[in-house]
Amino acid sequence: MRKSLAALALGLLLAVAVRADTAASSPPAPRWVRTDETVVPIRADISRNGEIRGFLRKGQVVAVERSTEHWVKIRSNDTLEGWVPASSMVESGPPVHLDPGSVKSVFLAILLLGLCAFLFLAVSLRRKRKADAEERARQALADAKRRLQNKLQLLFSDEPRIRSHLAMDELALRDFLQGIGYVANLESDPERFMASCKTFKPNLIVSDYAFQGEVEKLVETDALLINTPVVYLRCGETPATPLGRVRAFLDPNATERDLTETLSACLKRSPEKILYSVKPVALKGAIHAGTLLELLHFLAAVKKTGQLIATSGGTVGEVLLHDGNVSKGSWKDLAGAGAVESILNLTAGAFEFHEQNPSGPAPEGALNTEKMLMDWARAKDESNYRSRA
Repeated sequence: MRKSLAALALGLLLAVAVRADTAASSPPAPRWVRTDETVVPIRADISRNGEIRGFLRKGQVVAVERSTEHWVKIRSNDTLEGWVPASSMVESGPPVHLDPGSVKSVFLAILLLGLCAFLFLAVSLRRKRKADAEERARQALADAKRRLQNKLQLLFSDEPRIRSHLAMDELALRDFLQGIGYVANLESDPERFMASCKTFKPNLIVSDYAFQGEVEKLVETDALLINTPVVYLRCGETPATPLGRVRAFLDPNATERDLTETLSACLKRSPEKILYSVKPVALKGAIHAGTLLELLHFLAAVKKTGQLIATSGGTVGEVLLHDGNVSKGSWKDLAGAGAVESILNLTAGAFEFHEQNPSGPAPEGALNTEKMLMDWARAKDESNYRSRA
């Protein structure tokens, strides 16, 4: 027992001795000072006239090796040491050194943040442009639908002229009506009036009052025109309106406002659906910018089945429709949607549409006409935007 206690006491003494020796041998913590003046010379000895070995700038932190009452021996780096006045230095903590790895990480973080902000702005702008393009395409299709739904058949031996405040000039009646969004077809011979109506299928007639007798006779005896509103111009008097019919009479001094308001009122009073009892006929006409877009939109809206033939510069293209959807398209070496888009791009030439009775289900791979027109209008809008930019 005594031996065990003696061994334990000896071990404790040895541990205390080793710890004291370690504490004695560990170097003291270095002392640091910071330059408090703009420039402080480092001298070789503690004399004001001593050799100058270098300079310290204000705020520079250096290690202290020795010190006296008025002087401090410092080490600026591995090759520069010397004495500086103690009054020019103040106590400081150790110098702060930036870790290159940390600096690099911070730089990369800032770079990534900037990249994310740029991508966010780019995506936001692209979405806004896409939404604007889709809205413009929808408005274009709506305008096309409105114009196609407002088809006016004119009957005048000498076409009247209307004062237009938009053009600041007098315009021929047909030009004036087309300028405010209508599709107008002019006929000057009453003998050909019925044939024009069967081809054009108007939803309103504008006629010279001199032809009232001929127009009323045709309207009342033909199923194509019986429900169609009629507006008479150059009226000397206002006769009675036939029962159940939509009629309007304007005197020779009627203004453009009177005409536009009368047309709008008659179209609103027109029956929602006019039944046509004539055989299917071919729609024909010249191709201008937007003609085929409006025609295809109309054919899709009324779910027509038939063949659209477009001719331009000696090249003939074809679009087959089944219940308003595109079942086939061909133009030069193109087929399908590509052919239809090329045909929509035509701004000159002629077109014909031959209506057919639908037979059987829709062919496999039929394309939605409305979606195709929307995509084409959006691509056209983006192309115009890039060309302007």
